[in-house]
Amino acid sequence: MAVFYSNCLECRCHCTERPKPTVTIKPAQHVFRGDTVTLRCDIYSEGVTSWSYSWYKEGSSSAFSDQQEHTLRSVTESDAGKYTCYGLKGSRWSQKSDAVTLRVSGELHLSIHTQTHI
Repeated sequence: MAVFYSNCLECRCHCTERPKPTVTIKPAQHVFRGDTVTLRCDIYSEGVTSWSYSWYKEGSSSAFSDQQEHTLRSVTESDAGKYTCYGLKGSRWSQKSDAVTLRVSGELHLSIHTQTHI
């Protein structure tokens, strides 16, 4: 059995709070079936750039994208749900973003009614 001793009289710890990503959905959080939607994960942290990203949809433990922006084309109701992202830079992880909810409704139909008077 080995016994180790330390002569450390002063120890220093540099601690920083993990940054929290912000998720945006464009063009809007409520879209119609067939629309194109872009999810974007932004992480602001002093001195850290070039994050690697992980996107998750509620109900799945697997990341579906590793890009800062992820585009969903021709969305359907199955794309609706809550989305979150994380960032990774070396051994440093960000916090999990707040979830944003994407709502998808049936196709938008416009009707134009004209009325003529005789």
